[in-house]
This record gives sequence, structure tokens and C-alpha cells, in this order.
Amino acid sequence: MNYFIIGDIHGCYFTLRELLDKYWNPSDEKLIVLGDFVNKGKHTFAVIEFLMDLQRKQKGNLVILKGNNEYLFEEYYRDYITLPIKQKFENYNLDYIQTLNWMDKLPHHWQNGLVYTSHAGVPEDAKFPLEERNLEELFNRKPLKNIGKRQFIGHTVVEEAVYDAKADAWYLDTGAGFGHKLTAAKVCPDAMIQSIHSVKVNAKDKEK
Repeated sequence: MNYFIIGDIHGCYFTLRELLDKYWNPSDEKLIVLGDFVNKGKHTFAVIEFLMDLQRKQKGNLVILKGNNEYLFEEYYRDYITLPIKQKFENYNLDYIQTLNWMDKLPHHWQNGLVYTSHAGVPEDAKFPLEERNLEELFNRKPLKNIGKRQFIGHTVVEEAVYDAKADAWYLDTGAGFGHKLTAAKVCPDAMIQSIHSVKVNAKDKEK
């Protein structure tokens, strides 16, 4: 099975649906979300509801990774939940405790023999392999380490999907959270890129 790897969604629900409807082939491609699907865009809760529901339907065909924004989102709402926010969760058929627990348990990376996916990548000064819950993979801003597998990450905003040959890494966050584009790569199990697809952020994800 091939992989359909999506960069940072950042609450852009309508953009996400457009990208999936146009380009994802669920019968032949495992969907991998590189984290930071919350915050910035206008429809964070719709994205959460959609991904949780899709995960139930797709079972082993969907990997949702944690990014720094999921880490901060979960931490914030553990401490500062209010009745209006609790009701906002419920408006999207989300139990806020179950949702935060789900978010807490999201993996920090996913890999096969040749592909390594994480939100922010393995920093060049890190000892690899990293521990399962290492926070550097969520927050890293350092150059990436060449780990002997091809890395696919989000986190660092680029204008177009870009390849770093030294680290053998693809950067796929094309700024959806800033109203630019949402990008995904179709990747073979041997880590070769089949194609890259982007859609401009839908106006509905920018509206106040």
C-alpha cells in the first residue's frame, strides 16, 4: 500500500476535504496526517470531529500524528476548560475529556523500513532512534539528521513542498494555517515520491 502524507492542516476543514476528495485514494493509500491539524484556521473542532470519525472508519488505514499544536491544545484545555468551550466540543459531537485523551495518545512518529514520518523531524544532534514520546519531534526547529530513512515532516513552513538532500527529508507544510496552501505527497513504500498535490486554502477556512 502507498501513502498519502498531508502537511499541517491547522483547522482548515474545507481545504482538507477538498484535498482528500480530489487526490486521496483510500483503497490504495494509507493516509498519514503529520500533526498540527488544530489552531490558526477557523474550523479546528470540525477537523477534529472529521479525523476522529475517519479514524474509526478507516481503522488501520489512517495514521494521525501529534504536532506541537495538539500538545499545546490538549495541555491548555486540561487546565482551562470553561462551559462555553465544553459546549463547543459538544456542538461537534465531541466529549472533551475523551477528545483530549485521544489527542494525548497520538503517536509522535510512524515509520516503515524506508519511510519516517513525524511532525517536526529528528534534529541533527539527536540520538536516533528517539524515544517513543520524545518532544523534539513535535517542536524541533534545528536542521534534520540523516537517519537512513526518508523523513516526511510538517512544522516548518515552505512555499512549496521541498526536498532536503543532505537530511533526505521532505518538508510538506505549505502554510495552510496562514491562508496559503495545504499539501500532500503520494509516496511509495520504498519512499519514492509518486506525486505532490496542493490546494489553496478555501475562503471558508479564513472567514471570521
